[in-house]
Amino acid sequence: MTKLKDILSPAFPTPRPRKPLVTVEYDSDFCLWVTDGSHQPDGKPILTEAQMHHAAEQYRLGKSKSGKTIFWMIDECGIVRDGLLGDAWVSALLKAREPELLKYWRVQHCLFGLHLIGPAKSTESTERVSLKAVAIVESQRSAVILSEIFPENIWLATMSNSCFSIDLLIPLKGRKVKVFPSTDETMANYCCWNDICDLARRNYRLDIECSAYLEGQATPAQKQRHIDLVDFLFENSA
Repeated sequence: MTKLKDILSPAFPTPRPRKPLVTVEYDSDFCLWVTDGSHQPDGKPILTEAQMHHAAEQYRLGKSKSGKTIFWMIDECGIVRDGLLGDAWVSALLKAREPELLKYWRVQHCLFGLHLIGPAKSTESTERVSLKAVAIVESQRSAVILSEIFPENIWLATMSNSCFSIDLLIPLKGRKVKVFPSTDETMANYCCWNDICDLARRNYRLDIECSAYLEGQATPAQKQRHIDLVDFLFENSA
């Protein structure tokens, strides 16, 4: 005999826990390099193992079978858009493997680390994180390192200078944003990023600033090597 309570509150089967789409790894080539001080002039690692472990969790760093780091590109909704494995996009590798199956797949990139600004939960700690200012660099490696050195900011990366566009900045509306382009002899990179920031301010009313710090502080030799913020900080820390 069916009871009324079973109709109003049916006993549904307990759902199985879903495996995460992205598995975090802590011993990829980049993670090991960052925590190995033997390649540094002072013998000190760039980050401690605890810092690297935390950064890997934050950015959901993966690892290929050969040990290379996979920098997954995850958007603010937690959707994996793509990944960078060495110099190759994971989407390009998959399309090359299954050209017919994936020929209609249109990849839309986002900023690396964008999932860190995702929808804030009700917990007090998450609300504090959601109020952090956003800082953007070109290299995903630099973003990971800087996130542990300057945790007061949320560090994102374009993953390639040619990938930076005004559309990538739309999810950051309502936040304070500062971008740090790498430097060069002609200020071409700074001028390009500064133009994009100007467009973002006019078209989307973003609170965004392009830092000229490296242009004013880097030496001619450093500009010739096209250094970024991480390079400058470690080369001038002594």
